[in-house]
Amino acid sequence: MRFRGAIIVACACVLLASCGGEKRSAEPDDMVEPERGNGAEIWLRATDHTEPALWLARREAGDAVSERDPAVERIRTALISARAHFLESARMLANRTAQVGEMLAADGRPEGFAQLISSLVDVAAAAGQKQTYGELCQHYYNLRHSGIERDEALHMLASRYGTQRQFR
Repeated sequence: MRFRGAIIVACACVLLASCGGEKRSAEPDDMVEPERGNGAEIWLRATDHTEPALWLARREAGDAVSERDPAVERIRTALISARAHFLESARMLANRTAQVGEMLAADGRPEGFAQLISSLVDVAAAAGQKQTYGELCQHYYNLRHSGIERDEALHMLASRYGTQRQFR
């Protein structure tokens, strides 16, 4: 019984530690204020009313991007094509794309967000079934971070994910 209590306490600690730097309001119906970094919201939250494509384009190019900007349309098109291949919502795809895109840029391997989404859609399409975008992003980033060039990393992933078709 003591062991079970210790496990519950440990799980609670992990959950609390994983919470972001959000400031909670005193009123339950008030909005949660997100942690901010460099003047931009870190994540697109479920309560945000910003379209994921617009948020992602602004994240990539700066706040001056308008809804009619061609970059927004490119990202919107990529997110729409991703619906058929990934389990996550457009909001979560935008969040993960921003994260991986910024990690790649920090490695000196910047990629456009629309291109990143479209490339990973192609990999997921090779599998013939819906994938977890976050997992695929992690595989892609690990390959790129290890020094593998973009086209080779995408080819490797398409080959690897394509084997899922054999087991359907």
